Parts: sequence; C-alpha cells; structure tokens
Amino acid sequence: MTDILPGKEKQFLTAVGSGALKGLRTARMLLVIIIPIYIAVVVLRHTGLFVWVAGKVEPAMGFFGLSGEAVVPIVTGVFSDEYSVVAAMSVFALDKAQVTIIAMIILCFHSIPVEMVVSQKIGLPALKFTVFRLGLAVLTGIVCAWLAAAFLGGVAPWASFGGGAEAAVASAASDVGGGVYGTGAASGGAVFDAGPAEMLTEIGLGALSLVFNILRVIIPLMIGIELMLLYRVTEMLAQKLKPFCRLLGIGHDALLPLLIGLLLGVTYGAGALSEMNRTKPLPPRDMTLLGVFIFSCHGIIETTYLFAVAGGSAIFVSVLRLAIAVLVTAAASRILFRAG
Repeated sequence: MTDILPGKEKQFLTAVGSGALKGLRTARMLLVIIIPIYIAVVVLRHTGLFVWVAGKVEPAMGFFGLSGEAVVPIVTGVFSDEYSVVAAMSVFALDKAQVTIIAMIILCFHSIPVEMVVSQKIGLPALKFTVFRLGLAVLTGIVCAWLAAAFLGGVAPWASFGGGAEAAVASAASDVGGGVYGTGAASGGAVFDAGPAEMLTEIGLGALSLVFNILRVIIPLMIGIELMLLYRVTEMLAQKLKPFCRLLGIGHDALLPLLIGLLLGVTYGAGALSEMNRTKPLPPRDMTLLGVFIFSCHGIIETTYLFAVAGGSAIFVSVLRLAIAVLVTAAASRILFRAG
C-alpha cells in the first residue's frame, strides 16, 4: 500500500512503523531487566531485610535535618520508585521542608537494583555510577537541608538526631501494609510476612502495570524519535542548544537521549540511547557525561509534580535539582576530560 502513496506520506508511515518496531524491541529489552528485579524486590520487602536496613541507616537522618522516621521513605525509595516513596511518606506527618529534603535525596538515589542493571546494559559502569549517585544524594541532601532551614522552616543539619527507627518502620508496616508499596516485616519467627498467594497477586498486578506503563511510553517515544529524525528536529534543537552542549562538554548527538532522560526518566533515556547506539554509538566521553547528567536529574516534570502534590517545594525539586545536575556534569567534563 505504501508504494502508491506520495513520497512524504510514505516516509511518514515508514518512520511510524520503524518507530513502533523499535519501541517493541526496546520495551522487551527493558522488561527483561526490570521484571525479574521487581519480583526479587517484592519478595525481599516481605522479609525482615527492610527493617534491618532501616535500623542501620536511621542514625544518619540527623545529618540531613530529618527525624528518624524519614528512614522509612528513603529506604523504600532505594529499592523502589518515587511513588513508593510518596506512599511511605503519607504515613507520617512530614512538613514541607522534610518532604523536600527526602525528595531531593531519593531522586538522586532510587530504584538502585533496576537502574544498576539498566546502566550496565547501555555500557555504563554500574558500580561506579551507583557510588556516584550515593555521594551525590548525600551532598544534595545536606545542601538542601541548609537551604530548607533557611527558606522552608526546616531544621539545620546535625541540629537534631531523631530516634525510633523501629517504631517508625513498625508504623509504616502497619499503615502502608501490603500492596505494591508494602513495607511489612516478617514476625513471629516466620520468614515472610505474607503468604504465597498474596505475594503472587502483588507480583502479577505489579508486573502487568510495568508492562503497560513501559509500552504506553516507549512506543510513542520511539515513533516520536523517528519523526524527529525524519524532519531534522534534532538538528534544529542542536543548533539552539549549542551553548548548553558546550557547557556540559557533550556532543550534539548526546542531546536527544539527554532531553528524553531529563523529561521522562532514566529508563526511557536509556532505552532511547540503546536504540541509537545500534546505528551510531556515542563516544565514551559523551556516554559518561550523559550518565552523570541523567542520573543527577531525570523525569523532572513528573517528579516535580509528584513531590509538589505530596507537600514538597516544586522550586527545590525542579530548579535546584537541575542546577546541581548542570554544575556536576560541567565539573565532571572538566575534571575527567581535561584534554578534551
């Protein structure tokens, strides 16, 4: 049928078809990584591991001007996503400063099991970037705590060290309960706090949700990329954003996955990057700096809205986060690649 269409319409349909196929291929690649890790995290969450980890890190909350109960959403986020963090935060009476600090910390260091594998899949050193994200989360949390103390009525770092991690975790386990965001711990000598049927239901519903969410974003995204390439939109963007590329020390070819990661998130940015690398791999310098940027600031529209609704500061979660990403990436380009 496309043989009888005029040239422009044929090119359009070809781009749409190619984008859809690439979207399916990319979705398959991402789901093969994400679903097994999701299953493992759900199973671990129903054991005593969560409470044990929370108890170990609770004393550190005072470094960020947070009370001990803040350990619950932070540990939840390390193993899961931002929505899990919001669900865990809803258990406690947190003020604007506390919600904002937790958001800034966890947006630097969340979904670690999944994103370690995703980063490795696209050729980034997973362990190094995990250590980088942990350091960035600590630095960002302390900076945000001082700013929150000055502008949001928060508590300055080290001013108070909250207590009661066990009580906070027990409260979260009781109130948040099961479901996708459950944080319960095994008790009474049992290995798990839920039966096989409950865990299988949670895994099944969660996996279906993951499949649906990946497909509904990645296929239109890949179609959009193909159309952008067809109509040379990326070239126009590259011309407009040349100063930004120079500031970050990246080439123009890295701009599209950077923008996708910034607007939609690490997973989608990595998916786009994986597909682009099939035909025109980015040089190691651009790959490294791209990783630094998108792991520092990604999914900025969705996460800003999410944590603003949860009671945080939209300005901190968007502007401050973007500024930190730009500064860190620009510094990395000059420190790691001085000869460039």
